Amino acid sequence: MAQFINLSNEFRCPISGTTENLLRCRPIPYEAAEEQDTVVAAREWVFGLPRGGLSYYLKSRENGICYICRMYLRGEFILAPTFRAYVDAMHFMERSGIKHRKENDRSPRRPLTALASHEGLYRYVFIPYTDAARALQDEFKLQPQTEENLNGGDGTRCLEGSDQFRIVECYAHPFSVATFADKIFWKRSTSLTAQWHACVCNLVSQWRGGRIKPPRWFIDEPKYGIDDSDLSGTEASGYLLRAPEEIRAPEPVNILRDLHVADDNYRKKACKWISNIGPEFDPIEENPPPEPVRSPVQLRRSERLRNRLGPYARPPSPQRKATWVSCFRDPVHKPPAWVKRNGCFPTSDFSSNDWAYFRYGVALAAPNKM
Repeated sequence: MAQFINLSNEFRCPISGTTENLLRCRPIPYEAAEEQDTVVAAREWVFGLPRGGLSYYLKSRENGICYICRMYLRGEFILAPTFRAYVDAMHFMERSGIKHRKENDRSPRRPLTALASHEGLYRYVFIPYTDAARALQDEFKLQPQTEENLNGGDGTRCLEGSDQFRIVECYAHPFSVATFADKIFWKRSTSLTAQWHACVCNLVSQWRGGRIKPPRWFIDEPKYGIDDSDLSGTEASGYLLRAPEEIRAPEPVNILRDLHVADDNYRKKACKWISNIGPEFDPIEENPPPEPVRSPVQLRRSERLRNRLGPYARPPSPQRKATWVSCFRDPVHKPPAWVKRNGCFPTSDFSSNDWAYFRYGVALAAPNKM
């Protein structure tokens, strides 16, 4: 769940601001992707992830926080979404197209990244439980909560004394932070912090408690894989065929007369070009293909082969003698050197004889009678 790493300046400790000797914490552990399939599917559905995308999300920036200490993992302090962040997350789930989804509705959902600010940061309340954690907010001068953070924008104000808690901003998503906060709140909670506990518990229960259930077609979808082995043939080739009922013929538009399309638009330029070409245009006649290059090598005519195989027999290609010294050598009982050296793999002197033996097991250089 945690490991020491050196990060670039893009990632830094949200408390101290340092970028060196950081501890990467995962609010939702990697093991969450190995839970019961219906539980994983419910979380992927609410998060706006593709089927099988939870394991990739758990390794992303949205599920990672960098610290200089282990206090967060030990529960010495808790990060909880501000009241405003909680209200925004609940409104987001109402508008993301994940609730009351019909079984035949396969329209896209809004991804969880749509909840982020323009900077990609989220605001969390820093709730310390130990003296060492309380010293952090004064040492690094954490910013106080604003009125917007305290009332959530709906007129409901926090309990008196809530403004004593400071603010921390980081890239971790509220869905991940709330999951870890809910687990710690059950161990450490007071009458004042219980209000944030109620918020994160209600947020997490949307997918963990089964309040929002994914449709059956989403649960049965093929899981997203890191390569094309888990995709259908059309997806692997770069496109996805649509169902016949989804295909709609485009309305005819006269591009040349459409004033909304600029004259230098590639579609209008293509229409001008094609209108200048009559139906009698033959691209082959206008652009004849180049004459094929004839081989200067003449056909071999062998009286000996003609007498043995018949007048219409085609003489075989000459045998190349690259690594095989004699055409009378037996490659089945005496294989080439590259077979013993590197396990049937071609060498720089690979010849047609070698290729036939390597690819098809045919000995072109062997005598007719073995």
